[in-house]
Amino acid sequence: MKRSLRIVIADDEADIRQGFRRLLCKLGCEVVGEAENGRDLIALCAAERPDLVITDVRMPEMSGIEAAKVIAKANSIPVIVVSSYERPDDEDCAFIADFLLKPICITELRAAINKACDGPS
Repeated sequence: MKRSLRIVIADDEADIRQGFRRLLCKLGCEVVGEAENGRDLIALCAAERPDLVITDVRMPEMSGIEAAKVIAKANSIPVIVVSSYERPDDEDCAFIADFLLKPICITELRAAINKACDGPS
């Protein structure tokens, strides 16, 4: 990577966000914002224009899936969705760059970031 990726993370649990922050730092990425619900995630992405979003599925006010749809459509920002549960059955999840099950290891995260950010920006 020429410059560090600017990433926004979203999870309703602060310890999970902190864990992502640590992993992303080890990968040389810059966390430019954190959100604890889908509505805040959308606003943060509009303000920060990150290179990538990593979001949990189940969050208050608006799910990560609902927020990801808005973000992918409005801002063309790739989104990686993470969950403690199985991948959603929803067919219109084509906008998701990758899906990871918690707990996430650094190897899986690196591969998902490379997949999501591969190609022209």
